[in-house]
Amino acid sequence: MKKISIRTLLLQALLILSIVTLGIMSAIFSVMRYRTLKSHATQSMQSDCASIAKSLEQYIREMDTILLYSIASSELREDFEAYMGSETSFERYRNRQELAGTMIALKGFNFSMRQFNLYGINGGGYGVGNYNGELKVSAKYEPWYDKAKAQSGKKYIYAPAMNVQASKAAGMYNETLYFCLCRMLYDELHVPIGFLEIETYYDEIFDAIGYEGSDLDATLAIYDKDGRQIYPEEAEFPYFSYKGSGNGEITNTYTGRKQYLCFSEDEADGLTVAMAVDDAVFMIPVYMSLIPIVLTAILVFGICVALAAGLSKRMSDPLQRIYAFLSDPGEEQFARLELADSGVREIDILRDTINESIQEQENSTRTMLTLKEQEMQARMLALQSQMNPHFLYNSLSMIGEMADSGMTDQVSEMCEDITSILRYISSDREQRISVEEEMEQVDRFLKCNEKRFGDGLNYSYDISDDILDCMVPKLCIQLLVENAIKAVMAHRAPWEIKIEGDRKGDDWYVTVSDNGPGFDPDVDRKLRHNMDEILETGVLPSLKIEGMGILNIFIRLYLLDGIPFVFDFGNKAEGGAFVTVGGHVKTGATDK
Repeated sequence: MKKISIRTLLLQALLILSIVTLGIMSAIFSVMRYRTLKSHATQSMQSDCASIAKSLEQYIREMDTILLYSIASSELREDFEAYMGSETSFERYRNRQELAGTMIALKGFNFSMRQFNLYGINGGGYGVGNYNGELKVSAKYEPWYDKAKAQSGKKYIYAPAMNVQASKAAGMYNETLYFCLCRMLYDELHVPIGFLEIETYYDEIFDAIGYEGSDLDATLAIYDKDGRQIYPEEAEFPYFSYKGSGNGEITNTYTGRKQYLCFSEDEADGLTVAMAVDDAVFMIPVYMSLIPIVLTAILVFGICVALAAGLSKRMSDPLQRIYAFLSDPGEEQFARLELADSGVREIDILRDTINESIQEQENSTRTMLTLKEQEMQARMLALQSQMNPHFLYNSLSMIGEMADSGMTDQVSEMCEDITSILRYISSDREQRISVEEEMEQVDRFLKCNEKRFGDGLNYSYDISDDILDCMVPKLCIQLLVENAIKAVMAHRAPWEIKIEGDRKGDDWYVTVSDNGPGFDPDVDRKLRHNMDEILETGVLPSLKIEGMGILNIFIRLYLLDGIPFVFDFGNKAEGGAFVTVGGHVKTGATDK
């Protein structure tokens, strides 16, 4: 049977599935995203349009407030009637001054209102603002006259307007346009006596309503209730004719371009604000926001291709069985992979290679374990042989000092204890010994030192019965006690040595603490560095007799128990040092 690659079998199917799935998902997401973004864009445009209408309404309300206050002012009516009825020049001058003061007071300090005019019903009038003086033009000749008269006292908006008298007075004849608001003025009997007109600069009012701050590059047009375009002045736009169709896309009859058009009405003033944006400009943000989607789709497609190529190598039942075997080979350490011929070249070769590798690993492991056991035995014996002369050296030095001090009885008793201790440490039978046996030798050692130092040395035990049968490395605790005594001698007596031991779960621990000067920072740093190197590399350093105690114990725990053993040391907060050793509970016969 001809064997073919599994990649050839699966790659085509996975790629087709990826392309179809990605294409459908991208199309659905793009359509949804397109609609969402377009909706947001239209809402933003409608919001801008409504904001402009609201601002325009507010500005017109401020203008109309001046007119309403003026209509309600009896003083203005009286001054105006007196002015219009003046018979002599002196009376006219005096009445004109009174009227001007009243009009200025009503206009107030709102400097955005450029001109305030009061026309007589049959001609004449007075104005304050850019132009202060008698009005030479009759209201009948103003372009707003008929409409304002037909409103019967209601406000009438007219723009753009040219105030010839005000522009001429300001030195801007035939250049400045105004936005005008008019109302009819009545006397107490509700008989028309004239017209009130408030004017502001045409450009200023449309700058003030916020159109310049719009984020859209839109065309803005404003119409009165009759459909007359009052903004902008320089061009006409046909948008009012589309008002009945509501917001939406149109084709501009003048330009032929497609545009999105929205309306907002100022119902209080009868004005309609229209905002139009070319479809291409309007949709640019929408299209730009779709670019990341397209790029993401391309990236995902590339990932799908890579995944398809990778998965095509792995997706099959035989490969799953190989994966399960490698992940959990079972309780038997060197079990073989049992897999019948699959007909796929790579799988069959992989199966044979795995089984050959397991066979080689089994042979190598057995050889390594044998060598490791022999190596550990040799190292432990070497360490213990180092400790024997170390203890003997210290003991003979102690006996010599006591002899020089004339402590003959104590020397005799100490020789007996040291003989027992040397017999204990010179035996190479055991690598581990019970805590109880180790503490017996520690007690002998401390008694020897007590004879030497008298009341200057105090020691105490707090060993739990639960760990007396636990197996610990031989001379482990004794060596810690010896180091502690050597450390406290750097301080004045009395010297305190405390030995504590207990059990936590399946682990034992023993702590030897003292009231000495504690670990020197350099010594602490060097010891921790050596221990880290041992754990990282497995290489053991050479030890000298002087100062070998703590590192010797660490190495023996490492060789006997492997990585999971307890070893800690440091300085106590109240002064002195401590060393804690421990490991998993081992009871019963000592290790040979």
